[in-house]
Amino acid sequence: MLTATKLTKYYPDVRAVRNVSLTLDAGRIMALVGESGSGKSTLLNLLAGLADADAGEVRFNDERVVGPSEKLVPGHPQIRLVPQEYQLMPNVSVRENITFALRYYEKNYRDFRVNELLRLCRLTDVQHRLPRQVSGGEKQRTAIARAVADRSPGSAGVVLLLDEPFSHLDLPNRLIVRDLLFDLVQHDHMTCLFVTHDATDALSIADMLGILRDGKLVQLGSPFDVYRQPATAYAARMTGTANILKAKHLPALGLPKTDDPDALVCLRPEAIMFDDTGVVGTVRAVFFRGSFSEVDVELSRYVCVRALTNRHGLRAGQQVGVRVAAESVWQIGY
Repeated sequence: MLTATKLTKYYPDVRAVRNVSLTLDAGRIMALVGESGSGKSTLLNLLAGLADADAGEVRFNDERVVGPSEKLVPGHPQIRLVPQEYQLMPNVSVRENITFALRYYEKNYRDFRVNELLRLCRLTDVQHRLPRQVSGGEKQRTAIARAVADRSPGSAGVVLLLDEPFSHLDLPNRLIVRDLLFDLVQHDHMTCLFVTHDATDALSIADMLGILRDGKLVQLGSPFDVYRQPATAYAARMTGTANILKAKHLPALGLPKTDDPDALVCLRPEAIMFDDTGVVGTVRAVFFRGSFSEVDVELSRYVCVRALTNRHGLRAGQQVGVRVAAESVWQIGY
């Protein structure tokens, strides 16, 4: 549905987007994860036709998406971008913000569609409040509702782009926005791409996950593959907690060295099992996370790893045995 080919965007002091190619299939969710300054917002503006690329192109269903230098009113009618700042009209209600997007429609349909979106976005109870009177999560959902409002029910062919939709939201609102995106794709026939610096929500709902670094797409695949087999140390860290060490330290985990002792390897915390028959280490710290605990275990002078466990009663200074399956260790690039 939406295809980017070798997109590149330069600014005076930086190349914000570097040779990015990707394809977003209809009815799917893609997430792009990267740290601040990795080019996420610039890429979204290029995909939406709100900025001119210095090289490469964007196509929507084989139609080229042109930038503002070639179009009087920038943007594409079927590509909707929700910015991080929401950009709601401050002096009208939540309901009126959504209604404005439907101002050219007949009143009966307009009222039906607004009520449908208020229900879907869980905004019915705050529909008559001003944006400054609602929470950040409610503002985010209002912005999403407004972005998708003016499309016929059941119609296909709309791409929703979101810039950091989960930033600055507390956990309950993050879960509501996450579920809303899933519902829009599953039940309202949307296609979605969002960018974020936190992979937690991306891993849970995305069909495809990409890693952006310094404007370059360094890895793209299913969330499972990117998480379990990150290509680089950066990709590993951006998708969750990762134990990254040189291969020469593998014997501390009871594993053999590789041919290249300076090669980097990655080991996820959940792959480390507490086993009295394993190598012995010392608990340095225990972090209770509710349904599990994160435990830092020192295995040698140079090796300390983080493990996940449901085991209770562990304390700093305690001796424990740990075991790692060789297939859980993945060699990565720098």
